[in-house]
Amino acid sequence: MRSIQAQRGFTLIELMVTLAVVAIVATIAIPAMGDMITRNRTTAAFNELQGLIGFARSESAKRPAEPVLLCASNDSAKCTGETDWSVGWIIARDANGNGSVDAGETILKVIGPLPSGIKLEVKTGTSASFNSSSLALVRTGAPAGGNQVTFKMCDSFGASEARGVVLSVSGQTRSAARDSSGNREDHNNIDFKC
Repeated sequence: MRSIQAQRGFTLIELMVTLAVVAIVATIAIPAMGDMITRNRTTAAFNELQGLIGFARSESAKRPAEPVLLCASNDSAKCTGETDWSVGWIIARDANGNGSVDAGETILKVIGPLPSGIKLEVKTGTSASFNSSSLALVRTGAPAGGNQVTFKMCDSFGASEARGVVLSVSGQTRSAARDSSGNREDHNNIDFKC
């Protein structure tokens, strides 16, 4: 005689409950994963910015007679006058000190566009806004003209999580400080706005 074996498997109700649990977990996890990716991209871009500022400072000390130019560039070959450095920027020797990259002047580094959603702007001296398209470093990495400089990086989280680097008149760098309300400030103690 043949024995009848019971078939094993999931019932339709068990399958539907499992799919509902997976959908709930995915609904919670996917936005958190997007936030984590944005934060990681911004952190990586900020760390690179700090390293590149250090590189430019050290290059200025190698040849004190030749300023090192940092400027926004959307073509990776010359300063293009952009005030949004997110399009890309370059670090170059400015042998004649005219604030542009001329024939025969060496481009030391080319920095491509930042990831989508990350914005980099620069403020020099007493300017009321982040609208600098270039700056020069002289001798010991100090900004030309004796002006402090602030690099501001913002992403989709806005001013509350903005990051910044302040370059002092002596050429020393520090992270942009937070005030008593938790906002980051530029070198003139003005809150970041993104």
